[in-house]
Amino acid sequence: MSITVIDVAKEAGVSRTTVSNVFSGRAKYSDETRKAVLAAAKKLGYKPNLAARSLITNQSRLIGLILPSYVDTNTLTNSPFYNIIMDSVYSVLRDEAYYDLIIFSVPHKEKLLQVSEWIDARNADGILALGEYDQNFLKDLNSKAIPVVLIDNYSRGNYANFSYINSDDETGGYLAAKHLIAKGYKKIALCAVELAGPLMQKRYEGYKRAMKEAGCKEYVLDKLGTPFEAGLQFADMVFAQQIEAAFCTEDMVAVGLLQGLLKKGVRVGRDFGLVGFDNIHIGRQVFPELTTVDQNIFEKGETATKTLLKILNKKNSLGSRLILPVSLVARETA
Repeated sequence: MSITVIDVAKEAGVSRTTVSNVFSGRAKYSDETRKAVLAAAKKLGYKPNLAARSLITNQSRLIGLILPSYVDTNTLTNSPFYNIIMDSVYSVLRDEAYYDLIIFSVPHKEKLLQVSEWIDARNADGILALGEYDQNFLKDLNSKAIPVVLIDNYSRGNYANFSYINSDDETGGYLAAKHLIAKGYKKIALCAVELAGPLMQKRYEGYKRAMKEAGCKEYVLDKLGTPFEAGLQFADMVFAQQIEAAFCTEDMVAVGLLQGLLKKGVRVGRDFGLVGFDNIHIGRQVFPELTTVDQNIFEKGETATKTLLKILNKKNSLGSRLILPVSLVARETA
């Protein structure tokens, strides 16, 4: 015998209408009521009929998360950033009784049209898109007339259906370089993967401003590839050039650089200063512990998801640009 809305209502001690509204999102209830309904549904094993509900409400209750072309299985394994973003998105959708998250991972830039078709086929209510994308793809997304929240994207096109969530990347780069300068380092390198991208350019601008204020020469190192492997290669470069310190635009780059320098006998934190950017958990697992810029990745994904849901519930307007604050976390490498 299948479990019905009536069974859930009896278990939760609420009306049938309340159960239906909690799952459809048509009305707002207290956290206590919503949690009681969700707990009863979980206990009884109730599964709402999404297809039928979609026909009634004209909502699929599906959110799409688009990951950029350079994110593949290897990237997810080697860069916790994307896993933290996905965890934060899932967390909000679960709490808000949204039923599903579809992850659209773009295998190649040439496959963006296919992703667009997938979005149409799945009838997603809204989209979260992480990273930078081709302008033609962004125009296509905008034409779908569904809300889109872009994370870590600095596009300046006139997109009526877009909102933006970014960290204060320029300030982060400034804080990192300023900290190393205050520690007495002069020959400070910036180590980045794909520096030409708008996000890394923001972090570079902060580094550049701090170096200019201090009258220090810039040393800019740029590589392609995975962050950790690039960091290992940067170790050879900074060692050969007798660089005194480095600001790495990602923590995984910094971890690779740290490992490479330790193998060369460099006493990082004493003879060499090092600052990363992200504040992912591995920064506290390495030795010496990594000084870094905290951008609170979980909060970023959480804020983006809540922003999208507020837009869908007509509580937020489209077109907002939110900049989240960053802070320096001083540990042992600088």
